[in-house]
Amino acid sequence: MAYSSSRQISPQQVHQWQSSFLTLNTARLEVARGLMGSRQQVVLDVLPVLLHVNNPRLPGFINNSIPCGIAHYTPERQALQSLQTLARGIQLPRGFSASQIRGVYLMGSLGSLAQARSSDLDVWLCYDESLPPEDIAALQSKCDLIERWADSQGVELHFFLMNLSAFRSGQSQAAEGEDCGSSQHMLLLDEFYRSALWLAGCQPRWWLIPTEHERHADDFWHELLEHHRVHRDHWLDFGAIPSIPPAEFVGAGLWQLNKGLSDPYKSLLKLLLTRHYAGQYPNMRPLCWDLKERVHRGITDVGSNDAYLLLLARLTAQLEKEGNRERVELARRAFYYKVKMPLSEMNPAQRQSWRAQTMLGLCRDWGWSEDTFADLDQRPKWSPLRVARERNALISEMLGSYRFLAAFSQKYVTRLHISRQDMQTLGNRLYAAFDTRPGKIVDINPGISPSLAQEKLALNLKRKVWQLIPGIFYRSDDEALEQQQVLRQSPGLVELLCFARFNGLLDNYSQMAIYPSHNPLSQYELKEVAGVIKALVPFKPAAKNFLQPAHPVAWHLMVNVGVDPQHELSRRGMQKISNRDDALGYSSARENLVLTLDLICINSWGEWVVERFAGEAAMLQCLQHILQQLPYARKHGWPAMHVHCHCASRASAIRLRVEQLIADVQTHFIEQPKSPYLIEAADNWYLLEGRREGMQLRSADSPMKLLALLARPSRTFISYTLDRAALLNSPLRLIFAEARAGLWHIYYWRHDRKVYFYFVDEKGALIHQQWPDTEHGSQFWLMPLLRFLRQVDQRWQLQDGRVQNRKIVLTEIRRKNRTVDFEVIRRRVPDLSQQTASIDLRGALDAERQATIYCDGIEFSAWQYGGDLYRAVVREVIQRRGSKSDYPLSLSDVELPDNQNILEHLQVR
Repeated sequence: MAYSSSRQISPQQVHQWQSSFLTLNTARLEVARGLMGSRQQVVLDVLPVLLHVNNPRLPGFINNSIPCGIAHYTPERQALQSLQTLARGIQLPRGFSASQIRGVYLMGSLGSLAQARSSDLDVWLCYDESLPPEDIAALQSKCDLIERWADSQGVELHFFLMNLSAFRSGQSQAAEGEDCGSSQHMLLLDEFYRSALWLAGCQPRWWLIPTEHERHADDFWHELLEHHRVHRDHWLDFGAIPSIPPAEFVGAGLWQLNKGLSDPYKSLLKLLLTRHYAGQYPNMRPLCWDLKERVHRGITDVGSNDAYLLLLARLTAQLEKEGNRERVELARRAFYYKVKMPLSEMNPAQRQSWRAQTMLGLCRDWGWSEDTFADLDQRPKWSPLRVARERNALISEMLGSYRFLAAFSQKYVTRLHISRQDMQTLGNRLYAAFDTRPGKIVDINPGISPSLAQEKLALNLKRKVWQLIPGIFYRSDDEALEQQQVLRQSPGLVELLCFARFNGLLDNYSQMAIYPSHNPLSQYELKEVAGVIKALVPFKPAAKNFLQPAHPVAWHLMVNVGVDPQHELSRRGMQKISNRDDALGYSSARENLVLTLDLICINSWGEWVVERFAGEAAMLQCLQHILQQLPYARKHGWPAMHVHCHCASRASAIRLRVEQLIADVQTHFIEQPKSPYLIEAADNWYLLEGRREGMQLRSADSPMKLLALLARPSRTFISYTLDRAALLNSPLRLIFAEARAGLWHIYYWRHDRKVYFYFVDEKGALIHQQWPDTEHGSQFWLMPLLRFLRQVDQRWQLQDGRVQNRKIVLTEIRRKNRTVDFEVIRRRVPDLSQQTASIDLRGALDAERQATIYCDGIEFSAWQYGGDLYRAVVREVIQRRGSKSDYPLSLSDVELPDNQNILEHLQVR
């Protein structure tokens, strides 16, 4: 029926619409009462009376000045009877004139197919907007007292005080808490209109506005007022709902996904509805319109106007149109669980209620059998495998719907109806819940089953991969049958145990079996490791945590789980004993006993992540990973680190060494972030270096490669820090301890008729060379070297305009008597007069690395002599020598194009 103007609407028509809504409202309230216990009924009956008066004999009383009085309210007989059970003989005042409360409504599933005995009471209390803030606060205090009284009666009651002007402008945060109002004002209003129950006070003007006039509801309402069809004082304006703004969809999707972490079935239905609305764009039809049109046509029975049945009809039609049978079945399961009516557990008498009859009729239409009910009603006892499959189906559908909404919003929306803070909080919470990166422990039970605790668990090692099997493991030659029993698998046992603990499978009474029987993991080690993981305490993040990047709050490091670092000896009942007890270089064979590490990180978003490191470099890779948190640690300190080791060989020594190393490295990089840290493990050396792009790990598997690492040029002085067990029998420990910025250090060590030469430049880079140690001593290696350094430095002084020449420090290294330790002896650098040479021999390389040598000014170039260049130079030098002695030929200077790196000059020399 179409209306072009309110003038064509008679007073009788208005009265009929109002009466129809009141008839439906009364029927819903009766349904709601019928599903309540006696004490719950009393709370519902007296609720308007408690708000209407201030009486010291009634719950919620503070004083007589608290705002009270519900507009146009007169308690009915049922309310007065229930009131007598609270305060026998109480009399209410007559002629009550105060009306500081404009309306009282119930929001939610009450009176619908989805109502359960556990359903709470969400009350929207619309107060007089002229009340001052102190009166509103006093009214809230009274509501708090009534909530506490209701709780004592076994009723969960929540009041939401509503300023309708603020609500209409979109400030609906108070309606459901946790800032949902910033994301879905119109969606919330749509839900309110199709499901709310009017308890007392003014009624919603929306009842009287035909759907075809929603887009100009104010004009239509003003005409009703002008033609005296309605009295302004009897109606409340919650706002028209001409359509659903597309800008709400992303925020609503985020919100419902977050709610889905604890109640996935209810959230799925709401997400599907939001997706349905988006699919209708730009001709969206709010679901509440369906309700209003039915009521305006005089259809007032509860079943035809049930908010959830209207929702189901819309969604089913949409999903069947899309042709995906699995999605249709998932939506039906979600509806079944939302209704909370286990049909298989109901006796014949219980099945006669309208709710049960309605659900039975729906299930028959869907083709469900009694076996289907029985299976669905066994959900609390579902196996973890079944729960995981259901979780995957739910999450896949919910995330798919959200991605659809996000793509829709990118296409049609320029500004989202969700605050940046809400977007960040909800988005990060969802990332924490649904992200599936390697090592992340996933929650497989988001409100599907009350508990997944298992009396028995099996751990099966198959082709170096651990498998987690809930219950008893049935071995089979059929690999497919065995695989069907596996809930999760991983190369690391720790990840599986954390998964079992996080999801509640691993409990204090759980018994674990290991397969096969011949296994590197012993029952003792499993018991100890499982004990550690059982003791892990989940971190429950506050909402504010999601406004910041996630950071670790606790680390647990499990060393060598299921691995014996001395397996061959242990197998024969032996253990190697050595006075070299460093776990990273044990015994004379320098064995690295740290073979695997599993780092459990519990972070500020409540995530559990297990990082696994295996192999000779496991310890170093783990340190590199830990040091990624260095920026956070500088401000807030390092999170607690707990190291555990229960392997068969030297567990205590390994644990202590790992604890010590981590503590040393963490302290070092807090105090000296620019100083590289050198660690020795087995026959390898590792260098941890802080760079702009993050912590870098460099390795060397030979002494020459280590020296190459140490020879790298730097823009600033590098002060190397050596781990307490690194380079213990090397002079490099002393050299790095002695080196200072801005100086050229020459160190030499005479050993086995050789001279080991170490040069450290002004920025801490090191070069090593060695020469035969002749009877001439230092004359044939030290003097030419000093002469070369002085010549190069003088040339650079002129180029740079530097006044001071570079200071050279000369140091001899010796073994201490009867020990393997080194000591340093400072030596005097010979005078400049002693550093001069009778023959001036200089070299130069051009941009193409072609050599030219000058002997007392005479040029010898590769262009002239080709492959005979160096022989020609040697002949010239021998001719010029006054002595016929045979001693090395040394360059006194080398010029490299655009290069002032002294180490490269020494290498070229």
